[in-house]
Amino acid sequence: MKLPPTSLTFLNTFMLAILVIGGSAPVAFGASQAPRRLRSDIDDSQTFVLKGNTRPVVELGLAQDRGEISASQTLPRMSIHFAMTAAQRADLAQLLTQQQDRRSPQFHKFLTPESYAARFGLNTADLQKITLWLENNGLSNLQVARSRTWVSFSGTAAQAKAAFHTAIHSYAVNGETHFANANDPQLPKALQGMAQSVRGLHDFRMKPRMRRLQPRFTSSISGITFLAPDDWATIYDVKSLYGQGLDGTGITIAVVGQSDVLLTDIQAFRSAAGLPAKDPTIVLAGRDPGLQTSSGDEGESDLDLEWSGAIAKNANILFVTASFAGTGNGVEDSITYAIDNNVAAILSTSYGLCETNLAAAEFNTQNALFAQANAQGMTILAASGDGGAADCDPPQSNPNEAAATQGLAVDFPASSPYVTGLGGTTLNEAGGTYWGTTNNSGNGSALSYIPEVVWNDAFKFSSGGGASALVAKPVWQIGTGVPTDTARHVPDLSFTSSPTHDGYLICSEGSCVNGFRRADQSLDVTGGTSVGPPTFAGVLALLLQKNGPGSRVGNINPNLYSLAAMFPPTTSRSSSPFQDITSGNNIVPCATGSPNCPASLQMGYTAAVGYDQATGLGSIDANNLVQDWSFDFQLAASSSTLRVARGNSGTLTLNVTPQSNFAGTVSFTCSVAAPLTNVTCSIPGTVSTSGTTTLTITAGSTAGSPLQRPFRGMPTPGPWWPLLALTFAAAIFTLRKQRPAFALSAVAFLLAIAVVSCGGGSSSGTPTSVAQTGTVKVTATSGQLVNTTSISVTVQ
Repeated sequence: MKLPPTSLTFLNTFMLAILVIGGSAPVAFGASQAPRRLRSDIDDSQTFVLKGNTRPVVELGLAQDRGEISASQTLPRMSIHFAMTAAQRADLAQLLTQQQDRRSPQFHKFLTPESYAARFGLNTADLQKITLWLENNGLSNLQVARSRTWVSFSGTAAQAKAAFHTAIHSYAVNGETHFANANDPQLPKALQGMAQSVRGLHDFRMKPRMRRLQPRFTSSISGITFLAPDDWATIYDVKSLYGQGLDGTGITIAVVGQSDVLLTDIQAFRSAAGLPAKDPTIVLAGRDPGLQTSSGDEGESDLDLEWSGAIAKNANILFVTASFAGTGNGVEDSITYAIDNNVAAILSTSYGLCETNLAAAEFNTQNALFAQANAQGMTILAASGDGGAADCDPPQSNPNEAAATQGLAVDFPASSPYVTGLGGTTLNEAGGTYWGTTNNSGNGSALSYIPEVVWNDAFKFSSGGGASALVAKPVWQIGTGVPTDTARHVPDLSFTSSPTHDGYLICSEGSCVNGFRRADQSLDVTGGTSVGPPTFAGVLALLLQKNGPGSRVGNINPNLYSLAAMFPPTTSRSSSPFQDITSGNNIVPCATGSPNCPASLQMGYTAAVGYDQATGLGSIDANNLVQDWSFDFQLAASSSTLRVARGNSGTLTLNVTPQSNFAGTVSFTCSVAAPLTNVTCSIPGTVSTSGTTTLTITAGSTAGSPLQRPFRGMPTPGPWWPLLALTFAAAIFTLRKQRPAFALSAVAFLLAIAVVSCGGGSSSGTPTSVAQTGTVKVTATSGQLVNTTSISVTVQ
């Protein structure tokens, strides 16, 4: 039916009124992007300085400046990364918390890169303007991230200088030659508040954390032992999981690197270790890096690929690698690619650097990438470094060579709150028989768990750990031994890492000719905190397999610390997932007058009961960790409703039921909602693991004063009153326009609404009997676990 024009005008007014009245409700209409932030085209005439984008070693004058590089030199992998709005940052923080809260509807509801882009990325219209600006500056090979949080491009040093108003210089640092931007870049004013960092203007890179024995070691001396995968599986109780049919099938582990590898080395390692044949899949995240032997990158990648696949025997291992040193950003490009393409449930990196060596903007950008990975359900594992408590000082092979001069420091990315940092221990066989006299078919001879102490092999070859100078303490990092300060602490866990005492066997550069041995019978042996990420990645693959196909868990740190509160680390094998390390330290010598250096000229941390800054929560019992991972308890009331008479009490039974080996003490609190006046509740005692307790609700003999109304049927002011007022105004309007028929209809509508709202009747008087209905909320707590239930209570 076609309405007359006046009716259309009134209808439009009516709908506008409804939108105004309900204006606080969000209207989405299928929106899939963040709002636009650029209100005009990008103009180069006005710029701002994007602070925090100059490498500290350059900014502080600690590098020898050799002048500008050639204007024609190509910078093949530059990128602009974008900052989220304050609303987006708050939304992401809330989402990450909800994804790890078992009681949240968002628990383990992880995002795809596209859904992440819709919620946290830039609007495509803004990206079009940005890419046009980059093209107008002569930059090419543009690529927009799936997450819409960065744009990458390539160009020459001259083009970078013209676009970002900073020269690219050559620098000498600690015997190495690098290039880097001499100053913070400048960008168009329109991008202020949007641009977070410009990456790829330098070639400083993260370093591998593997420690290789040099010269190659020979095991001709009787009694010397080395770790084969079968030994690690025995020591950390992985074999119990193998016995349950868990081998990593269907789970993908991503390993990141910056070198090619020889597949023949991986194949030889798996053969020597008695593992089924299974090659990794290689993905190039940039230019082909080639074999990088002198830098240690090839050996690092061999270790990571071989040992991740050794613990999770049938997992899919994805090797993401990219070039560096003038042709790309190496492992940083690999990490960025792996996250933006959401390639795996687990990402293992054994690279790092002292966190304060990063420019502030780079640090923020990398953390934002790791937060995205967590939102997508990716678990990130990283080595905590091999410099003991002084991560910024390069490790020395001679204990008399030098002392730390740069103070206490920790390694990044292990210090990120979105990453699990893994430190090092040393096996301590004193006083026990832990090795057999012959090797089995997997070349293993370990008989049981072997006690551990902190890894500390002379000057600054020891477990990295301490307090972050850049990251605030996450809410989940609490428990026995955790320092009561405001800093994030690393490591979170630790594994045997010494290359000199039960080092790890690998095959690299064609070394394995006869089993693990070379032609000259020597062995390729390695260690360092590099071994933690790939081996623990293998354990997590078994955990995900147990949880089911497609399983992801995201940031595991909240659950690790909750587990430690529920099952405290112990110094002997027990039902706890954690093996407490209480002996040893990561103390290093320091120079007189240097930061943090005490009178003893020794600084660092000593192992202690519970958490410590040398080994974190300790090492693990893999079987207990997997079995206890989903620990929790259920809370249920015997009824969801209760009626209590004034001056009396009523009771309900509360029942606690454990899940997944839960074994803790549950305490209770209760609260009474506002509609229930003069009503109290109580829950005595606690429940240990499982059992019942009683909720008592008591109603006082008198209630609070009810709301008095002059007429029984008159409604309290509500959302209809603005609508009635608008309808009345419309009636007056139509009368003035000489449309009495429509005015009468409007008045009739007004009266009908009034009758419905008032419920008819208008007799005076006040209620003689008041029944109150409200909610009593019960909260049950055990450590960081919280469960709630609500009871509907009626008081008459």
